[in-house]
Amino acid sequence: MVVKPAPAAPPLPALAVRPAHVAIIMDGNGRWATSHALSRSDGHRAGAQAIRPVIERLGEHGVGVLTLFGFSTENWGRPRTEVETILKLGAEFIDTYTDELNRNGVRLQHLGDPARLPGWLRRRVQKAVDRTAGNDRMIVNLAFNYGGRADIVQSVARLLAEGARPEEITEEAISTHLATAGLPDVDLLIRTGGEHRVSNFLVWQATYAELYFTEVFWPDFDAAQVDAALVEFARRNRRFGLVPTTSVEDAGTAE
Repeated sequence: MVVKPAPAAPPLPALAVRPAHVAIIMDGNGRWATSHALSRSDGHRAGAQAIRPVIERLGEHGVGVLTLFGFSTENWGRPRTEVETILKLGAEFIDTYTDELNRNGVRLQHLGDPARLPGWLRRRVQKAVDRTAGNDRMIVNLAFNYGGRADIVQSVARLLAEGARPEEITEEAISTHLATAGLPDVDLLIRTGGEHRVSNFLVWQATYAELYFTEVFWPDFDAAQVDAALVEFARRNRRFGLVPTTSVEDAGTAE
């Protein structure tokens, strides 16, 4: 498959506010491949190549944490050849870009249960995590064999194993035992490919995330698409279940 060089990135738009934590469901590789008369493997390869420029653009915007949904706990039900392709592409991404990401101050972390991943992938992931552990410009979480519900269950299990009493199993306690412990909750969750659901991705951490759905397939999600998502995020009025400081009911009552 011939890969066209990426177009020059447009100038950064001015944003009044930026998300601290962006999460992306990278969907649409297979449909992108079909639309280009290519195999699903070619689609996944194109999707893997789309990751680096997105990381770079979000870094330019000053986003501190990015979580990418690479492979879910449900994806094991896909055809074996497709699963193997996705896992191998994950390893290739790590092999190809770890040095560059490390030079640019990016810290790689893994979210999910590594037990079911093949040994060759676990070793690559751990090597990348160890090599970039001292970086602090940006954190990129690679969610492989990750499920949001399993994350919550494992958090509670850890609390119980530590001897926590029922009254000690609080929201704060659960949060500090999740795979994302110590990181801010998700501010912006992006899903490419036209589907409008979160698919068991960071279901606890994204409770108050702004959701951004786009018809664009993941291999075509470039710097301009990143900008569009962040511009839309900056337009949103995030209330977190509260009401604005000045509401209709308050109008005319101030002294």
